[in-house]
Amino acid sequence: MDWTTPVSTLIGAMVGVGSTLLGETVRSKRERGHQLDQLRQQLYARYLEALTSTDGELQLLAVRQRTPVDEVELRAAWRGHSLLALNYEIALVAPPPVADAADTAYRALRAMRNLIGTTEVSLGRRGAPEDGGPGAAEWDGAHREYIEAIAALRSAMRADVGSGRG
Repeated sequence: MDWTTPVSTLIGAMVGVGSTLLGETVRSKRERGHQLDQLRQQLYARYLEALTSTDGELQLLAVRQRTPVDEVELRAAWRGHSLLALNYEIALVAPPPVADAADTAYRALRAMRNLIGTTEVSLGRRGAPEDGGPGAAEWDGAHREYIEAIAALRSAMRADVGSGRG
């Protein structure tokens, strides 16, 4: 009996199945990578939105009422956008430069919250301190740190999202 035909058929079948499995594995890995990129992009957008909205609400509180702002109202504004949960989520899925920048921005915004909750700050209609008013220097410092932290965060996010394209 000639074994070459069945052996050749078996080898051909193994090569065919192997190449199909390899192709599927590569496709699946690429698809998972694409899904992770999309997840990160959506998460980054939600986090930036939450930071910006919370900043706006905190400034609005400081403009509308005398500072220090009531603790209950501060907590309501702070918790309204799930910042801490989003920060933890970023720590899980983002690369370290983005996670570190996200945490820095979170801490800078929290410092602003603490400032308007403990210090007399006279903010004008645009959220800027009145010249020479109480707490102007403290507000300027805290707000500048936040603005710089947000810029660094956006830059890190952009670098991460851009690195996934290709």
